Amino acid sequence: VHGVVRAVLPDMNVVVLTHEDIPGVMSAMTMGFRLAAPEIAQTVRVGDAVRFTLRGTPPNDVVLTAIQAAK
Repeated sequence: VHGVVRAVLPDMNVVVLTHEDIPGVMSAMTMGFRLAAPEIAQTVRVGDAVRFTLRGTPPNDVVLTAIQAAK
C-alpha cells in the first residue's frame, strides 16, 4: 500500500498515515496504525512518501508490519 507519513508516535507505538484505497479492505483515509515492532517507527519521518504492509483484519485488528520509502 502507498501512503504519506503524517505523524510518528513512538510512545504509543503508532504511525499515522494518509493512504490510498486498499481494495476489499478499506477506503483511502488518514489513520493511525499500531506497529508490529517499535523499531519500525525509527525508519520514517513526517512527510515521507512510503510503501507499507499490513497484517490482520480491519478495522480493529490491523498492525503495520513493514514500511519503506516509496520509489
